[in-house]
Amino acid sequence: MAAPPPPRDPLFEVEHLSLAYAGSHGQPPASILNDVSVGVERGGALVLVGPSGSGKSTLLRCLNRLVEPTGGRVRFDGRDVCSVDPRELRRRAALVMQTPVLFEGSVRDNLRVRPVGTPGDFSDASLASAVGEVGLDADLLGRDAATLSGGEKQRVTIARALLRNPQALLLDEPTSALDPPNAALVVETVSRLRELRRLTIVAVTHQADLVRRLGGCLLYLVRGEVLAYERADRAVTDARLLAFLAGEHPAPATGRSRRAAKLRPRR
Repeated sequence: MAAPPPPRDPLFEVEHLSLAYAGSHGQPPASILNDVSVGVERGGALVLVGPSGSGKSTLLRCLNRLVEPTGGRVRFDGRDVCSVDPRELRRRAALVMQTPVLFEGSVRDNLRVRPVGTPGDFSDASLASAVGEVGLDADLLGRDAATLSGGEKQRVTIARALLRNPQALLLDEPTSALDPPNAALVVETVSRLRELRRLTIVAVTHQADLVRRLGGCLLYLVRGEVLAYERADRAVTDARLLAFLAGEHPAPATGRSRRAAKLRPRR
């Protein structure tokens, strides 16, 4: 099946991205990403799936320069990411990691943690609004962050990202460390935020429910190469993607494919 056409209004444009680390002791270079091209519509969603070690998290981190590729280019909002101040880029394309990172102190203290000079409203009213957006009660602001459940911690980290007014959320396995009820709450939160804020979402996940709620597209990576690329909100035909949506974990595919993918807007 043909890949979706290019987006009309892309927020992210990935062009022939490659990453290889030099080999040691006479070994050839280790290829992590190989000629990956994909576009993500402004306000759209892209979910990266595939076996462990396939380059999904690496690709995600290339989008806000936490990892620098050795070839190709990433554009954000029309600009080469190499021309954007990394702090500004990471504010506008905020990463939410698998394990929530909270510090000693209250939820209020944690929400106010930010790089020096970061603009924004960090008043109590703004903090209360942010936690409300992720489904938490404002009474939580004074609570010791160490006493929160895993799901509450993850939603606090999302609220902290929202206070910096991002255009995109980059989610790296945001539900993998959570039990099913808490995972469902995070899925609901992300889906709702995408609709309310028109956030662009790029996610690495094994949570099929998150894919179904977000819609958008699925990109299947194996050994750093794109082997399948289809819309998640229409009839999926690729056997590996069907297996993923059914909750199965297919073995890495054999063979090589260098299909470049471009994402069309979600309707």
